[in-house]
Amino acid sequence: MRVILNPMARHGAGGRLRPFIERELTRAGVSFDLVETRESGHATDLAARASADGVDTIVAAGGDGTIHEVVNGLMKADGERPHTLGLIPIGTGNDFVKMVPGTGTLDGALAVLAGGVTRPVDIGVARWGGQVEHFANAMGTGVDVEVVRNMRRSSRLPGGVIYLSALLRALVRYRAMDVVVDVDGREVRRRIMNLAVCNGPSIGGSFRICPDALTDDGLLDVCLIDELSLIGNARLTPRVLRGTHTGQAGVTMARGTHIRISLDADQPLWFQLDGELREAGDGRAGVDVTLVPAGLKVLCAANA
Repeated sequence: MRVILNPMARHGAGGRLRPFIERELTRAGVSFDLVETRESGHATDLAARASADGVDTIVAAGGDGTIHEVVNGLMKADGERPHTLGLIPIGTGNDFVKMVPGTGTLDGALAVLAGGVTRPVDIGVARWGGQVEHFANAMGTGVDVEVVRNMRRSSRLPGGVIYLSALLRALVRYRAMDVVVDVDGREVRRRIMNLAVCNGPSIGGSFRICPDALTDDGLLDVCLIDELSLIGNARLTPRVLRGTHTGQAGVTMARGTHIRISLDADQPLWFQLDGELREAGDGRAGVDVTLVPAGLKVLCAANA
């Protein structure tokens, strides 16, 4: 087992927790080595190297961004991706671990590493402008992009509070955008506030944007939120927190295996992958989103 630790996760908590993680895994009889990331993108390289070294279980110790990088390193591996992904949650949002039984707390995740079982999970894929990148939990565009930018300015707040604060600030300034969305050949043109394509149910730590999404059903869940007034957004936001917004006016839910998102304008399309901002320079060409069914194995609680 190789643990890839982001020492800067949650304002440096990753580095401070290293002695505890090493002590508890050793106490549990787990054979492991631990490496730390040094910069953005380093976890992807470390995961790819672990794969090349033949390590069977690679652990992402950090937040959703660290998991995103490790997943991309593993998905680049040759062969049939036999490796198993382990999780130690040290992030602010920790959306992906909410989908993996037993890994929602630090103690629980360490117990899973010591005696968990594997289960397959789907992995999303985004393609644009000749680039390919995987995502574990969700991708999105619209106000989501501004939320991610705002979150980085409020990084010392708790996860759910960061997202809510960033969302409220973004809603005041954000202007809806015209998009063309194709879900398995069914095309719609909408002026939207937000669009999320999800493998799991939540984003931003606590917003259940696609409450019925499952990580192992071979499908991606889509949530489209139309342009709404400020009052309309204020009324809808608490429902999104609880996952009770489906069926509300201005909300469209869909499921599919191939989603294409584009603009009917000559301008870039910004989007986020697991909270990491990306830009498709040709908005008309847009982004193609698919998934790899059962693309990775993850360690989860044995009694799940």
